[in-house]
Amino acid sequence: MNSSSETHSSGVIDTAFVLRFEPQYVVTDAEAEIFGSIGPKVVKRESYKRKHFLKVAEWKAIAAQATLEGLDSDDIEYVTAVALDEDTPNHLRLPFLKVLPGVGGPLASTLLTVYDPKKFTIMDSRATGVLHEYGLLESPNPNQTDYQTYRKLVKSLAKGANCAPLDVYRALIANSRQPND
Repeated sequence: MNSSSETHSSGVIDTAFVLRFEPQYVVTDAEAEIFGSIGPKVVKRESYKRKHFLKVAEWKAIAAQATLEGLDSDDIEYVTAVALDEDTPNHLRLPFLKVLPGVGGPLASTLLTVYDPKKFTIMDSRATGVLHEYGLLESPNPNQTDYQTYRKLVKSLAKGANCAPLDVYRALIANSRQPND
């Protein structure tokens, strides 16, 4: 038995995995507001207003907050409008968002997920770390992981577990917080 299967005896991320870990994930008030209120406004506008962009950034990219605070409102609206435009190819959305100073993969993927949580998913080091432990990703580092590959993997896991990609993400995060035995 290899160390990965010793760590994770079931060895699969499936319905049972999601049902076990997703309820352990605590949705903060900020996250509830982002997905419940800000997301629908972004969908309606088809871009992010500066205040909504900064609210998502405050939740997901606290370390880059000072840089992000300095971004111009017009730049935020323009870049997010192009990234969210239905004619923009999926593989260009995340790289396009990353042209904004301070926006890395985790924040860019979060901005896409808030806009369309059925199509996109959040990619950060905790989620990629768990998927790597399960042997589903080559690297635990999100900077070394192709977002399209990651997104398709999480969507496939969600379909197999009969849930939304966001539920899989939340289960991965809850799993990443488990103490190592």
